[in-house]
Amino acid sequence: MPPIARPQRADARRNYDRLIAVASEAVAERGADASLDDIAKRAGVGPGTLYRHFPTRQHLLDAVFHERIVLLRDEAARLVEGEPDPVAALEAWLRAFIEHLRRYRGLSDALKAIYDKDDELMIGAHDMLRWSVGTLLTRAQKAGVARTDIDGSDLLRIGHGAGMVVEPGPAGDERAERLIRLLMDGVGTTTKA
Repeated sequence: MPPIARPQRADARRNYDRLIAVASEAVAERGADASLDDIAKRAGVGPGTLYRHFPTRQHLLDAVFHERIVLLRDEAARLVEGEPDPVAALEAWLRAFIEHLRRYRGLSDALKAIYDKDDELMIGAHDMLRWSVGTLLTRAQKAGVARTDIDGSDLLRIGHGAGMVVEPGPAGDERAERLIRLLMDGVGTTTKA
């Protein structure tokens, strides 16, 4: 089920954006079962406004997931344009990807329980992630600082594993850092100390 299209009126668009932002935080804090009434209240709108934008919890979760993946894609594009060091750009994106998985683990689990890998939402997300990591990896490979016998799918799988096994929050930060260093060493690059 694809996310509902963004509304066109300025006030409705602001409400939509605020609901997505608040829902993203609520899902990161409490998982996919976060209270919809609490989300509406924290966004400063009534429950009716939430349900006009998102008729069901699933519509809201789909929109949050889609928004988070778009942010990862946009981060890759920003790094390609703004970070001259291809190794630093790839590492920064992998950090963002792994942190996304750590924070939104409950969302991923909830969506996997509903959708299979051939669903339009999942295909679109996977395509954006493949483009993101593939663009950054190819840039590093062309610069001669990354192995050429790996591809973006390899990095997504390894990054996914790291993101799913390291607990969210400060307790997992040290382990996440260690796994990122190992991942970057495996790419044939080194992290900055």
